[in-house]
Amino acid sequence: MNDEELTNMIIKELGKHHDRQEVVRKVCENSTLGWVDAEKFINEVEAQNRRKIAVRQGPLLIFLSIGSLVIGLGLLVYNMEVLAAIFSSDLMQQILSLRSGYYRLAGLVTGLAMAVGGFYGVWTTLASFFPSE
Repeated sequence: MNDEELTNMIIKELGKHHDRQEVVRKVCENSTLGWVDAEKFINEVEAQNRRKIAVRQGPLLIFLSIGSLVIGLGLLVYNMEVLAAIFSSDLMQQILSLRSGYYRLAGLVTGLAMAVGGFYGVWTTLASFFPSE
C-alpha cells in the first residue's frame, strides 16, 4: 500500500473507534513499517486529519449523548416532585418522608448527572467538527 491508501485506512479505522493497537498492526501488515514507525505515522495522520476522524466518529457519539441527555431530562422531570416537596411548607415532614423515597432522590441525582453528561457529550462532539486552530 502507498502512503495515501494507508492514510485513508487509518482515518477509516480510527473513525470506527477501532483499538489503536489493532490499527498499528494493520498498518504494519500492509506496509514495510515497523511497529514504532507505524505508531509515529498514525500519530501524524491523526494530527493532520482530526476533523475527518471526528466527522466519522460523530454520529455514534451524538446518538449516545442525545440518548443520555433525553433519559436524564426524563428522570429529572419525573423526580422533580421530590425536589419541589423539599421546599414546601413542612420541612421536617418532608425530610422524614425522604427516607421512604430515597429511590426517587437517587433518580433525581442520576437524572441530573445523565443530563449534564449528555449535554457535555453533544457539546464536545459538535465542537470537534469545528476545530479552533
